Amino acid sequence: MREIQYQKKGIALIYLAKKFFTLGVGDKVPTVDELCNETNTSRGTMQSALETLKTDKAIVTVSKGHMGTYLVDQDQDKLLNYLDDRNIVCAMPLPYTKYYEGLSTGFYKSFEDKKLNLNLAYVNGSINRLNGLNSNRYDFIVTSGLTADYLVKHNDVDLVTLLPQKTYVSEHVIVHKKGRNDFIYDGMSIGVDSYSIDYKILTQEIVKNHDVKMIETPYNQIVQRIENGSIDAAIWNRDEVEEKNYPVSYSPIDSELVKKSSSAALLCKKGNTFIKEIVQRYADIDKITSVQKAVISGEILPEY
Repeated sequence: MREIQYQKKGIALIYLAKKFFTLGVGDKVPTVDELCNETNTSRGTMQSALETLKTDKAIVTVSKGHMGTYLVDQDQDKLLNYLDDRNIVCAMPLPYTKYYEGLSTGFYKSFEDKKLNLNLAYVNGSINRLNGLNSNRYDFIVTSGLTADYLVKHNDVDLVTLLPQKTYVSEHVIVHKKGRNDFIYDGMSIGVDSYSIDYKILTQEIVKNHDVKMIETPYNQIVQRIENGSIDAAIWNRDEVEEKNYPVSYSPIDSELVKKSSSAALLCKKGNTFIKEIVQRYADIDKITSVQKAVISGEILPEY
């Protein structure tokens, strides 16, 4: 019985540490009843956990009678010591281009010497990264800004931050056989990887005025299928085409959506204020983008 009580108090301490980490000095503290309802914890366990934080001087609160209780001081280092895991996991695309290599390096540099460790998982396909987020394998994920807009509207995710244009890719383009100029035409077959939301949205955008056949095509088979004629064209990442010198031609896409799809976006589960607060504090956008540019130019070596 005592071991179970210790376990319940431990869970309450982890919850409170995250809660108080996201509160600012001067903020009103939720009531004990509110904290209990959020965690399905007894009043006795919650009050004991609160007293532990106060005794450890992790937090200092003051009661203002009917106005409630307010946070007057916090020691974030001590609060983080109560976490059961000091690792944060982010899922992003495989680093197969200089842009992605630079982005991953920028993340690592941004989280250097912080109180929590960053671990990167490399997963292709925004749907696959979303599934990992929903199953708690990842704390936050990287997508394009275009994909982020879609996911925020249709899924229980929050936008943590949006990076500038040309941080996810330089641009998305239409790839097709060399020597062809009429790359979008009625009756053509266009490949689309439905696991990549931005590719699907951009594909629908470029063919909206044409009668075409859309063929499900895994991302890593697009060039091969264009070469063997099983598809005529597809949306792809210009950076990979140029860096790998693939035997295809590409053409620009005349749409504002391309700009949105070139920005990197960070997403977390809806309501996960702790992760959102941590990432917003630790992910220094200026540092990430400057490191990314240095990796792309060859000034520094990538880390991933």
